[in-house]
Amino acid sequence: MSKKFLESERLLLKPLSFRELQYINNNEINNVENPIESESIMDSVKLAISKKIRKMQNINEDIHEWYTYWLIINKENKKGMGFIGFKGVPDINGYSEVGYSISPNYRKRGFMTEALETSINWAYGFQDAKGITAEVLRTNIGSIRVLNNCNFKLVSSTEQVHNYIIKFR
Repeated sequence: MSKKFLESERLLLKPLSFRELQYINNNEINNVENPIESESIMDSVKLAISKKIRKMQNINEDIHEWYTYWLIINKENKKGMGFIGFKGVPDINGYSEVGYSISPNYRKRGFMTEALETSINWAYGFQDAKGITAEVLRTNIGSIRVLNNCNFKLVSSTEQVHNYIIKFR
């Protein structure tokens, strides 16, 4: 896997290796190359990482970056403060679902909007990618705000979730 970083004004996004995901899953965050705020590893994040590990065991390394989580690193203090990632390569319609989480210590400061914009720009560079989807709990006002800030459109809802999309082409 390449060691490329994505960069924005205040952030670096680093694709986590399979081994680094295992370290996080096993509560061995000190073994991850970059320091990570412990508050960013909530139970929901650990559950998502364990699902990713199972999914990634048999994928080609060429598409690793579409499956892994990217560590959101604050350039100012060099700490990992959250995670963002796709649930795989774009499907037959050209869409991939995004998921993300950030430490409560960094919320309401535009960091997640910046990380999502950076991820959108990365995905846009792939010819087969036509857009990104997101499924968000109706009660998750912060995530809904991030999606709105990044020009996602609400396409459907259930009692529990809203489904959003952003189209590239």
